Amino acid sequence: MAKAMQDRTWKNVPPVNSPKREDWPSHVFLKPGERKYPYKKYVNGQWKVSCAGLLAAMRRAIMNGEQSIAAKARALAQRYKCKWASK
Repeated sequence: MAKAMQDRTWKNVPPVNSPKREDWPSHVFLKPGERKYPYKKYVNGQWKVSCAGLLAAMRRAIMNGEQSIAAKARALAQRYKCKWASK
């Protein structure tokens, strides 16, 4: 399993239904059919799991009442050993 980026920032993510987001591959999202909840960053030519992205996706899912997406984000964070997930 690839290591996750232990980053702290999650910014410059295009809004839902923007043309830029439509160009991203579906594996970048926790809800790929709707292209919602991105959690990977494009770094050095590869898509890498971002701990900050997983935290942002989990928080947004909780705010939107999507508990299954929030649980999926937390499970991935624990699998990739994100620091915030062990608390």
